[in-house]
Amino acid sequence: MALFLPLRTLLIAFSLIVAGNVIASNSTPEALQLLRYMSQSFSTLSYDGVFVHSESMHMNSMRIRRDSMGGVEYESLVDLDGDKIEVLRIDDKIICVYPNELVANMQPPLKPLFKRLKEVESDRLMKGYEMVVDSHGRRIAGRDATVIKLIPKDAYRYGHEFWLDKENHFLLKHDMIRADGKLLERIQFTSVNFSPALKHDDFVPKKGSYLESIIEPQPRRIKSLWHFDWLPEGFALVWPEARSLNHGTSMLLLSDGMATVSVFVEPTLQVKAMSMLSMGATIAGERSFKVGDQFYLLTMVGEVPEATIEKLMTVLMPRL
Repeated sequence: MALFLPLRTLLIAFSLIVAGNVIASNSTPEALQLLRYMSQSFSTLSYDGVFVHSESMHMNSMRIRRDSMGGVEYESLVDLDGDKIEVLRIDDKIICVYPNELVANMQPPLKPLFKRLKEVESDRLMKGYEMVVDSHGRRIAGRDATVIKLIPKDAYRYGHEFWLDKENHFLLKHDMIRADGKLLERIQFTSVNFSPALKHDDFVPKKGSYLESIIEPQPRRIKSLWHFDWLPEGFALVWPEARSLNHGTSMLLLSDGMATVSVFVEPTLQVKAMSMLSMGATIAGERSFKVGDQFYLLTMVGEVPEATIEKLMTVLMPRL
């Protein structure tokens, strides 16, 4: 399992968001409640909007639509730049729609926009972040907004800023920023309609399109052979067991309620020094280590600072 394979990068690269200066007093209970309202809005509101996603030197615009009809939930995500690629979600069924087979073989599927923000883990968030509700009035995409800031309590995570619609708590803008103030990633709506006249035909692939069903793998649960001697405050394992992937690879997942770190361990015959790769807000690292006579390749990918990945890669230990 090589770290720099495109497939690995696509499967576990993330998109999140963060932000600026504190101009209000700590208001954690209010912030947590607003974040809960935000997570609910993704699956309860009807909407048709256009947003811009910027990351590092890359920027692209996308259209997202969502509605419920006849007890069925429909969602469409369309890339408005370059090849017209669309991801359709009909309840739990996901279909990627390409203009033709050639584009399908060259372009990766789009990443879901709100999937990672649909659950708010209050206990973990409070351990890792100060939370502030900005009292100043703001506007984005022609809508009045409330700004919530998640300010890291240490250097092991990024900060986040959420601009929520004052009327329905929908996420209008989301920034992720390093400790030095550099913007790492942004999602910002330029327009959004919460009373769209959507029809069933809006979620039907056009004739002649090339379709691929996306089936999320369900790895087998296995006993974890690994543990961490140290974790940043608020970070914990999401699963009590490990997950078994192909070729003897075990996967663990860490989270602080906002950021996640995917951990992969597999037997190897090669010795590799530690190496790091930056992908916007996401950092990937790999190195080999030896337990007894066996070498293992350790790979970590997460939307956390590089120093966090570096330290975590030194504290993964075998269970005795």
